[in-house]
Amino acid sequence: FTDPEVARVGLNEKDAKAANTPFEVTTYGIDDLDRAIADSEAHGFVKVLTVPGKDKILGVTIVGTHAGDLIAEYILAMKYGIGLNKILGTIHIYPTLAEANKYAA
Repeated sequence: FTDPEVARVGLNEKDAKAANTPFEVTTYGIDDLDRAIADSEAHGFVKVLTVPGKDKILGVTIVGTHAGDLIAEYILAMKYGIGLNKILGTIHIYPTLAEANKYAA
């Protein structure tokens, strides 16, 4: 583990370009997350690569406190074909770091 933590599943931008896989990128800055601000850990991001025009997840990179824990939701989503819209529609308790996944969705 590093400080800040870095966690990744699936493709990142470099991999997608190398494989000639089209993608869209959505990034959410953890510096805007209430729980991270309250914990004085307001740094990092959630970056999600999706199929253009769709919510299918190609890969996710999370940098920040507890990134190794936060990535689990995306691992589950990718394994079972759950898209960003389903993550967005899932209740995420306030205030928690897991809300970063919802806001990225």
